[in-house]
Amino acid sequence: MKKESTVTFCAELSSLYPMLEWVRSQLERSGLSESEIRRVEIALEEVFVNIISYAYQGESGMVEIGYLLNPGESIELTIQDRGLPFNPLTKVREVDPLATLEEREEGGLGIVFMKELMDSVEYTRVHETNILHLKKGL
Repeated sequence: MKKESTVTFCAELSSLYPMLEWVRSQLERSGLSESEIRRVEIALEEVFVNIISYAYQGESGMVEIGYLLNPGESIELTIQDRGLPFNPLTKVREVDPLATLEEREEGGLGIVFMKELMDSVEYTRVHETNILHLKKGL
């Protein structure tokens, strides 16, 4: 049977760990291994930090997190905010894995991590809402 949950947090740094803890509490019941749970957490931490840092430009705002468990198939996470329009999938840049830290440009690796750690990542903007949909197979 499918299991679905939704929660809303303030888009502020003090909410980062409560957001991640809520996601972990959902994932622990999904059947994912500890290492897979950690991979999802890393991907989501990047998403949450970007929303907190940039979406509302210093104004107050909210982040809604939706979780859907399709038993034996997948978990799906939907992150929504009403901040500035931002499609992270269009901002991906090529990263040279052989480049030294000094040679690499700052920033942008979070989006690369997110795409590598999840099976599917989709973005849409509906009315005034950014919607990021992440999927991970079980």
